[in-house]
Amino acid sequence: MPSPDPQLVSLLQDLTRIESVNPSLSKTGSGERAMALYLQKYCEERGLACELQEVKDGRPNLVVLVPGTDPDRRILFIAHTDTVPVDKWEDNPFSGDIRDGLLHGRGSCDTKGSLAAMLRALCTLGARKPKATVVLVASIDEEYRKIGARAVADSGVAYEAAVVGEPTSLELVVAHKGSVRWQVEVEGIPVHSSRPHLGVNAITGMARIILALEELNRNLSLRENALVGPPALTVSLIEGGIELTTVPPACRIWIDRRLTPGESPQGAIQEVEDILKHFRESEYKIVARSLLPALEDPAPLSAEGSRIAEVASQICKDVAGTGTFTGAPWGTDASQLTGIPCVVIGPGSMAQAHTSNEYITLDQLDYAVQIYQRIMLEY
Repeated sequence: MPSPDPQLVSLLQDLTRIESVNPSLSKTGSGERAMALYLQKYCEERGLACELQEVKDGRPNLVVLVPGTDPDRRILFIAHTDTVPVDKWEDNPFSGDIRDGLLHGRGSCDTKGSLAAMLRALCTLGARKPKATVVLVASIDEEYRKIGARAVADSGVAYEAAVVGEPTSLELVVAHKGSVRWQVEVEGIPVHSSRPHLGVNAITGMARIILALEELNRNLSLRENALVGPPALTVSLIEGGIELTTVPPACRIWIDRRLTPGESPQGAIQEVEDILKHFRESEYKIVARSLLPALEDPAPLSAEGSRIAEVASQICKDVAGTGTFTGAPWGTDASQLTGIPCVVIGPGSMAQAHTSNEYITLDQLDYAVQIYQRIMLEY
């Protein structure tokens, strides 16, 4: 492993020390603006053309552009600036401290390490010109609704391919799962719990639905996908009732449905709707409905067979001895980049993402810069 570039390490430390917790996930989260302003200044000081793309509520993407020799071609590099909240850390979650070759701090791995490496790859191009115009986007809100990546997709700018920065241990991910999340509500009739037969217990009705959803999940587990594994359904939250001595008038659950490439959010919702319809029409006459709209992150189609996958695979093999096509069970900004072949690659391990005492191993950072830079020059 090469010794990490001091400028790269310093950049990553600075980014890690900027608290950029997604405000949609935490009331105390500062959001991504400070990150975007730091990155804007960093780029301007190094002569890189950049601009802020306001997305929502003072939360901007940063867009950096390096013209290629062919002005009609564009390749997108994208890595997000937001992080999940901080919880149960033993020390300063934004220290950026280095201990035993590990750089610690929220976001260091997911995914400021990828972002720092992409930016250093651009800064060290020197006089070398990429073939296609390179656009680097530091995106907001990947951890919640991915509205930063959606703004990129809706901008009207066409891209031939995209490289998404996430901690993959420099392995090449060509497909990953998507998700759709929504609520289901059961309506009951409240009465005093001393006379429950006069009412309708919403929690009891929901219990029947949950067991049916568990059976659906068992059936989903049989739909194996060679790259990402089978789809999955999880009932992740539940609430119901109003107080101890009243038959509960309502019960809600939250559903997290993981999608495999080729599945649609609408199709996944319809499978649950069929179950609800069955219970509405059955002897139980359960009043149940989905609460929509859902949060949708479609599963992107596999990049297998695309030029970006082939180019990235060879470069990964040359630089890091990786490059085998793999799939992943998690999601990325690629879910919003419909129609663009996307590969996902970056330094750090996904095993560290969202954990307390998050860190990234420094020995992968320079390799990441080399991989990103060669893709920029050779695609």
